Parts: sequence; structure tokens; C-alpha cells
Amino acid sequence: MSEKSEIIEMKGEKMMPKWRRRFLPLIFASCIVLTVTQVSLYLLAYINLSTLFGGVLLLLLTIPLSYTIWYVQTRYQHSKTVHLTNKIAFILAGAFLAPVITLFTTAFIILATGLPPPTRYLGTWTTLILLFAVPSIIGAFITYWIGKRRDYRPFM
Repeated sequence: MSEKSEIIEMKGEKMMPKWRRRFLPLIFASCIVLTVTQVSLYLLAYINLSTLFGGVLLLLLTIPLSYTIWYVQTRYQHSKTVHLTNKIAFILAGAFLAPVITLFTTAFIILATGLPPPTRYLGTWTTLILLFAVPSIIGAFITYWIGKRRDYRPFM
């Protein structure tokens, strides 16, 4: 075992490394919140049993993935390839999340206000450009700016 792993020993028992002690409570708390939310939605009859099962299964599958990403980022944080990977991840996260957020926000506003869909008065291609291309560019720019201010360190 290396000295850099910062493993704490108490009464002859090995404890978790520091980074894992910060990571696990966050993961468990978010899993509990998401599971309680999904079960509440099921009990209120907003989702059916197969959707509940799929959501919980997806949640359980994302735990090892997030653990692996966290482990790699904290272990190899100072290498140039991880720095470049974090830079690319910041840009792509904004580029992929912004259109999704824009689409759901637009759908919510249209459904809540009863407005006609934007394709009726803007046209198909203009709507696609406004809902997918423009938010991708703006989202990538915003997350690039956030990453640059944070020196592309992971959020956790």
C-alpha cells in the first residue's frame, strides 16, 4: 500500500480512504432521495410499476459508474490526460444537457400555458435549431467557462 492513499487505521482495523468517506454519504443520500421520490410517484399513480422498477434499476446501475469515475478522477487527478478529459467532459456535458433542459422547459411552458407548439409559427427547421443547436453552443460555452474558473476539477 502506498503512503499517498491516506488510509486511516484505528485499533488495527483499516478504515476507508478520505476520498471514499466523502463520496459514499453523498451517493447514499442521493440514492435515498431518488428512490423515495420514485416510490412516492408510484404511490400517487404518476408512474406505473415497470417505470418504478426501471428507475430503481437504473439508479443501482449508476452507482458503480459514478464510483468508478470518482475513483479515476481522484487517483489520477494531476495527469495531463485526466485534465484534458475533464476539459472535454465539461464542454460535452453542457453541450448535451442544455438541449435537454431547453426541450423540457419549452414543453412545460407550452403545456402549462396552452400555447401552440413553436413549429406552428416558426417552422420545423427554425424550431429544431432554436431547441437543439443554439442551446448546445451556449451550454458548451457556459460549462467551458465554469470549468476554466475551476481549473477543470471535478465537482465533488
